[in-house]
Amino acid sequence: MNPLVIAQAAGGGFNPSLILMVALFAVLIFMMFRGRKKQAAQQEKLKNNTVPGAKVMTNSGIYGTVVGVDAEDRVQVEVAPGVVLNLHRQAIATFLDKDASTPAASGEVAESTSTTETPEESLRRLNDEGKDERNA
Repeated sequence: MNPLVIAQAAGGGFNPSLILMVALFAVLIFMMFRGRKKQAAQQEKLKNNTVPGAKVMTNSGIYGTVVGVDAEDRVQVEVAPGVVLNLHRQAIATFLDKDASTPAASGEVAESTSTTETPEESLRRLNDEGKDERNA
């Protein structure tokens, strides 16, 4: 028998489809790691921007202001004067402020609050801001 025929039958020689499969596998692995890295960065940004006073929109389209955050990733969002929703941190879809660390929005007078304000104090302060003569 011819030695060239035996070598090709045994699988020897150059196989371009094998190189293509290895390249596609490498691209797939790269894209998986890239997606995880972007998701981790997004979660870190969400965690850092969730501060009391930040204007947010939830996944269900509810607009509100963050009143407090506790250790179990629960966020208290005030959607109307006196109406506070308890949500998971991941329920926040977007931040509406240009800089989420500044609680003042345009047209509002920002009061300086201490950084040691408890969630209960924040609720009390925000409840008192919305009161007028009719609902005092």
